[in-house]
Amino acid sequence: MVVFLLILVLLLAALGVLGLALKIALAAFVGLTIAVVAFAAVGYYMVRHQVRKAQQSFNAAVNPQRPAMGGTSVEVGRPTRDDPPVDDRY
Repeated sequence: MVVFLLILVLLLAALGVLGLALKIALAAFVGLTIAVVAFAAVGYYMVRHQVRKAQQSFNAAVNPQRPAMGGTSVEVGRPTRDDPPVDDRY
């Protein structure tokens, strides 16, 4: 394979089109590199989005929802006569 590429480069140099061939090869390499990087970035962000959605649903299932604004987090039951009187004026 290396011998074939060496012969190809020498043939292109002899014909005077080596510069053009190198430009085409460089353009193809840069294009493929950009495509691979873009594909990897899109895949990374898609996976990250799915992981965050899964974390949010897991947290919502584990931790109960807090009441909305104006609500209370105190459980209020029916008063009983057994409760001692509390003077909370002070």
